[in-house]
Amino acid sequence: MKWINYVLLVGYLFLSSLTTSVLWAQPQHKVAPTEGTASMEGRVVDAQTKQPLAGAIVIAKNQEGAVRTQQSTVADGAYQLILDPKQTYIITTKADGYITLDEQWVFTSSKADRVIRKPTLLFRFNAQQAKAASSPTAKAPPVPTPPVSTQAASQPPVASQPIAGNAPTADNQRVAPPKTLDAKVVYTPPLIVAAVGKTTQLRALQFVQSKTELLPDAQPALEQLLQFMQGQPTVEIELSGHTDNQGDFDENLKLSKQRVDVVKDYLVKSGIAANRITTRGYGPTRPIASNNSETTRQQNRRVEMIVVKQ
Repeated sequence: MKWINYVLLVGYLFLSSLTTSVLWAQPQHKVAPTEGTASMEGRVVDAQTKQPLAGAIVIAKNQEGAVRTQQSTVADGAYQLILDPKQTYIITTKADGYITLDEQWVFTSSKADRVIRKPTLLFRFNAQQAKAASSPTAKAPPVPTPPVSTQAASQPPVASQPIAGNAPTADNQRVAPPKTLDAKVVYTPPLIVAAVGKTTQLRALQFVQSKTELLPDAQPALEQLLQFMQGQPTVEIELSGHTDNQGDFDENLKLSKQRVDVVKDYLVKSGIAANRITTRGYGPTRPIASNNSETTRQQNRRVEMIVVKQ
């Protein structure tokens, strides 16, 4: 009889420990929000396979970049962040081997207590993107000799002149990026692409005021955009051009469209199908900063990208 009691005792202890383990294994992110806070819940998945990503990091930062809270996803890719619904956040999602995603988040109501987001899609790095991300500098083109510079000065603007270097060779089907004002080594951070339907700021694709000429640091950004399109062969994008409010309104609308057409022309000549890229020029109608100073006006002279189809 004693051995029966012993077996029952051992079984009870085993089941107790198993129950404890199961409880500890449950997602720890289900926390009831307190008054004045809201629960933001969601899942992180692979953009191609739609499989959940466990161990991804989801970070909520304020507009100044200070981290307010963060959490790792559990086995099913789920997470929960307790936030102030009256605040605006930058939600950063990252995982090993994937392109980091930054999204702006604003609660639709200051009285919200729970929001369930659509799954966050993370794209894998392809080999070229991983190499570019690990390289501190981008390779710059050779500096032209004075005679070449003199000849280049007489050429038409970038938007109307043919792009050089587009003759195919056995080893290289790439074309040269559009002409920039200078040739120098410059570091450009890896391209962070927002979710489908969200806006990605292509900040390095800056243009000279009132012209279609790209500033010197644009070339690496063009290469990154090309690598993204090559690595995601089914993606379709919209490129939108924006200007400041200086000058004639209609001319600014025209200029903003010409600028994104320059970018599209480079991608198409590099082998990207033209029907994967649409372009729009909004001129000064959608500013993101004040037009009261040159420093802030430069922010309004920009190119944006939206992934319209995965």
